[in-house]
Amino acid sequence: MTLSSERFTAIVEAYGSQPARWPAEERALAIAYSAAHPEAQALQTEFRALDDMLDQFQVADLSLLERNVLSQVARTSEGNVFDHLLDWLLPHSEKLAAWLWRPALVACMPLVCGILLADYFSFGIEGVQNSREEELYLLSLNDYTETFE
Repeated sequence: MTLSSERFTAIVEAYGSQPARWPAEERALAIAYSAAHPEAQALQTEFRALDDMLDQFQVADLSLLERNVLSQVARTSEGNVFDHLLDWLLPHSEKLAAWLWRPALVACMPLVCGILLADYFSFGIEGVQNSREEELYLLSLNDYTETFE
């Protein structure tokens, strides 16, 4: 089995110029292809400079990043459903007004849900259902002069 030039180029581009980094099942074929073709050797030389630059790059210590990620995971896993709902509705903020409004807004949620449920369902109450416009019209016809005497 032989190796095509496209496959050799893909191997060098993906794994670098050093044969030790190439896939084990294709390493022998790639080494033989490189020894037989001068354009493959030129490609290896070209990528060797890139490999040397990448080998000089050192990654900084990630312990601070690890601590931050782990503390965020621990912080999100704590709390109950109410806390998660509160965080979803109003994300954390350092402003005092946000801390004062958060409990008030969450406390109003059952009231809003009750109003919406009462508006859409009759709950077994039978009778004439007037539209909002009709109710406003009927309220405007009331005689309010008796209330001020």
